[in-house]
This record gives sequence, C-alpha cells and structure tokens, in this order.
Amino acid sequence: MRRSPDRLRVLATAWLALAGGCVRQSEPVGPSRLITPPTPGTVVLKGPDGAVTRDAVLQISLDPLPAVQTDGFVLPLLSADGSGMAWQSRSNADWPTLLAQPESTRALLATVEGRRDAQSWSVSESLLLGRMAHAQGLLVEAPRADGARWIGLVGWEGSGPTWLVQDAAVNAFATTGPRGELAWCRRDPTSREFDLVVQRPEGRIDWPRREGESWMMPVVSADGVYAISLRDGVLELAFLPLRAGESLTRSQAEPALLRKRISLRGTARVAYQTMVACSPDAATPAGGLLFFHPDLRRMALWKPASDEMRLLAERSVAAWVQPDGSALVSLPDRLVMQEMPPEPGLAPLQVLPGLWLPRGRDAGGVILLGPRETSCQVSRLRMGSASR
Repeated sequence: MRRSPDRLRVLATAWLALAGGCVRQSEPVGPSRLITPPTPGTVVLKGPDGAVTRDAVLQISLDPLPAVQTDGFVLPLLSADGSGMAWQSRSNADWPTLLAQPESTRALLATVEGRRDAQSWSVSESLLLGRMAHAQGLLVEAPRADGARWIGLVGWEGSGPTWLVQDAAVNAFATTGPRGELAWCRRDPTSREFDLVVQRPEGRIDWPRREGESWMMPVVSADGVYAISLRDGVLELAFLPLRAGESLTRSQAEPALLRKRISLRGTARVAYQTMVACSPDAATPAGGLLFFHPDLRRMALWKPASDEMRLLAERSVAAWVQPDGSALVSLPDRLVMQEMPPEPGLAPLQVLPGLWLPRGRDAGGVILLGPRETSCQVSRLRMGSASR
C-alpha cells in the first residue's frame, strides 16, 4: 500500500535521500554557535550588541551499523542500553489503522523483526510496532478480527507476545513509565473517542474526559503523566502532576490537569504527529515535554509548572537530549546541537548534513536513524574525545 506524502513522512519516515558514507573527524559546516562550558579549542566571542557566543570546533566520528528493511513508515525502536533494535519490516496498515479508528483494517498483514547483539529474530504473528521499548522488550499492538485491539510485550529475543491488555475494547498508544507504569488509550469499538488509563503501583487512574474529547499518545514521567487532547478541532497538551506514593480519583484529577492549547486545526493525525517526534522515554527532560508544535512547525519544550514554552531550532522535526543537557536536533537537511533550554537568538552548532534522527545511546555513542523509502540507515555518532 502506498501512502501520500504528509507530515509524518517528513517527521519520522520521510525517507529523504541522505548523504551516504562515513564522516571521520569532520568539522561542522557554517557558523557554529553553542553555549558550552569553556573548554580547550572553544573561542568566546562578544558581538557589538554585547551578545556572547562561543565558537566550537566539534570532532565527530560516524560509524555505520547494519541497516534495516522497514515498511517505510514507522521508525525502529531501540532498547535502553542500545544493544537491541526492533522495526516494522512490512505492514499494510493505513492511517485509520495506525490511529486505531473504527475504519481500521480487519485483515492486518504486518511483521515485526528485531536484533540484539548479533542475534536476529522475527515474530510470526501480525503485530504493529508500538511506541516505545524498555529493558524487558518492546510494546506491540494487535488489531483483532472482531475490531478489538490488544497491547502486548515482545522480548528482546523475539519471545511472546505477552499480553498486557487483552479485552474487547480498542486499546492503543501504550507507553510505560520509570516505575513500571502502563498508560494507554481505550475506546469502545462503537465509539470514536478514547479514554486514558494509567496503571500505577498505587492503583489505576481513569482520566477525566469532557464531552466529545479524545485522549491520545500518553507519556509517563517521574513527576506525572502527559497526554494530548483532541476536541472539536482543538488540540491541547495536558499534564497531570502525580508523584510516587500519590493517588488521585477521577474527580480529583479533573481540576489538577494543566492544559496548553497548541492548535485550533487539530485532527487525530496531527495529534499523532505531534507526539512521535520523541520516543516517550526520552520526551520529558528537565520537567517539561518535548513535542513537535503543529502550528509553529518546529520542536518545542513545554514546562507545565511555569506554563513556559521554549522553541528549538527552526524547521526542527525531532530532538534528543543528551546526558550533558545539550540537545541533538533534527532538521530535514541537517543534524544540529543546541543547549537546553534553548537560548533565543543563538544559532545551533551544525553537526551532520542530511536527515538524521537521534533515538538513544549504546555503549559507544548516540544511535542515529537515517530514514529512506523502504529502509532505515543506522549509524553511531561519537563526539569529542570519544570520536578518536
């Protein structure tokens, strides 16, 4: 099945033509602007207006890893330690199926494959690759012939699936949290709107839902739960503050929700695209949510405690925050680095040409994905002293 070009293919699976080959000890192209602690080889500049920038020469090494054949639509998932990867090698899923809508196909033909270290595997059952992975395995979804949808977990050796949610409802968009929480959206097969359920060690929470509202794409952090709301074309981010040991009833959760309107032209597809820019386990740095802003057409960081919105590089389509606090940010034609939170007016440091999407780390560096039409290039980026 061929799909018409749209925003998701630009964001996650545009499969743009990329510059091939391996970059060794490469310097960034164009002016470099990144605030970092003073280090050898860093030059501090002060402009006529008093603005201070630091020019840095960045040494990098890009190590090619085995590419994977994909369905050309969904990005591979990476294990927390980078030793495992899983991908959708084929799928006849269309947009209604990806969005778990009533028009979803009842005859799914889809294959999930993976590898860990040198071992490759394939799951025989037709499954849709889920939104995230963790140490035990990767989340998958299984549309059923009767219209229901189950949520399962496939081990990193290809075992399973082990069913986590298995009932007559349509269950989708699942994610896990740092304490083993499971959050997902569910609807009756006869309805179009999704409820949001969060299963925690303290018990289950069913989020409040207004008339006509549909919840999608939850993200669980250490201090609460994020999700996106769609109601009459209005798209809102929402955050429920909730720490370990705390519990809320549905009625108590309603006034506690913090909301941020981001679009008046929302659809289920736009909601999906807004939240796939980052994997859920990497979307909540520094007390905020990284997402793709559908109206401003760039990555942004929303901090609900202060209702602050920080914008990342113009035209950015994905981002990943590194342990040192800086962010690798993907543009359609280059990979750049900038400080977090981003400093307005300070240009990012250019790292690599082409569309590269950072998705995590292994023992050697940052794993980058280079999407193409029916495959995904995989490389390891090493920077600074690690590039030698």
